[in-house]
Amino acid sequence: MDESGNDDVLELVLERVDSHVSLICAAAVCKRWRRAIADAAFLRRYRSLHAPAVAGGYGYGVGGRRSRVGPVFAPSSPSVVDARHFSLDFVPGGAASWIVRDSRGSLLLLCHAEFEIFPSFFPDMVVCEPLTRHYRRIHPPADLADTWYFWQFCLIDGEADEVGGRISLSNFRVLCMFICRGFMHTAMLSTGSTWSEKNICHAAPNFYSTNFLGRAGGSRYFCVEGRTLVNLDCSTGDFMSSALPAIEDLDFDQETCNFFVTELRDGKPHIITMFRNTVKVFTRLDIGEWILAKSVMLPEVTHRLPGYKASFFDSGQDILVRGPGFVILSPQSAESWLSAESWKYSLDLETMEAELATCDMKPIVYRCELPWPPALHAHLDR
Repeated sequence: MDESGNDDVLELVLERVDSHVSLICAAAVCKRWRRAIADAAFLRRYRSLHAPAVAGGYGYGVGGRRSRVGPVFAPSSPSVVDARHFSLDFVPGGAASWIVRDSRGSLLLLCHAEFEIFPSFFPDMVVCEPLTRHYRRIHPPADLADTWYFWQFCLIDGEADEVGGRISLSNFRVLCMFICRGFMHTAMLSTGSTWSEKNICHAAPNFYSTNFLGRAGGSRYFCVEGRTLVNLDCSTGDFMSSALPAIEDLDFDQETCNFFVTELRDGKPHIITMFRNTVKVFTRLDIGEWILAKSVMLPEVTHRLPGYKASFFDSGQDILVRGPGFVILSPQSAESWLSAESWKYSLDLETMEAELATCDMKPIVYRCELPWPPALHAHLDR
């Protein structure tokens, strides 16, 4: 009996399985299902139809600073994902010796903690996959004699493999942005290859007029020379530039920059501004125009929180942590800093609701996905 027609129906059903975790469970049903799921063409189609499975993320607590134990993993679903499988104790020297500089797919880019003190030296750096407990060391570019400051390190996708995966320990790129003689330069490392120079964009930004604004929708965003918005597409490694929207009260100074870019639940980039205790969210239309989507006054959304004092809003607010869809703030007022513990609160940028942020909160800053493809093999003989 010819089962090819039935196999086609089976694959159509399996393509509708809602998550990667459920797909792995389905592969354990029988040899026929496992063989169908392990097929490269099936995995490629499945990847194109379903969003990656997010295992959780790595954070550093409310202050966003490196802790004694290193980055802490918070599972997206504690009942499904065991955080113990995402420990970083397998990297050289243990988790406390490293800081997370970027994440993409199932990979983390780690720099040695000494990099915070000596940014003028290329750091000891590894790319690792926590779930499989494997890592690869990243060696510096050959000619760095005139370099005195390393600014950004980014993980970039490689070429898609036969099952639709674009980034893994055998298929990734690292982008290094560094300062040489006062100007920004970039170099790209491809897996198994050497570093090569890469043009950042036609803006050729000067370091002293460049701000990192944040990450959203798979891109990193920078403000260059006041009014130019540059985004790095982490899928392709290409830079693109456009004019920043004409938003009032934007402060472009590197020390006092009062706006940033993040993503909300729609996965798209949004510009968030803070001025005179007012937070505004701007969204970009399909035609490229930025519009005001929502606005809230911080005293109004926090006045019911325990410990609230009107004097906390006599000055501005400090951003302690910012991440996808949220920001954690603390008043700049002297009264707040004289308290035994500063008054901190979290603002949901989707709902514009506020709640107190406690010291044991660990905001997810660096997202980690389950590896793709899943570790499946079609053993037909057993």
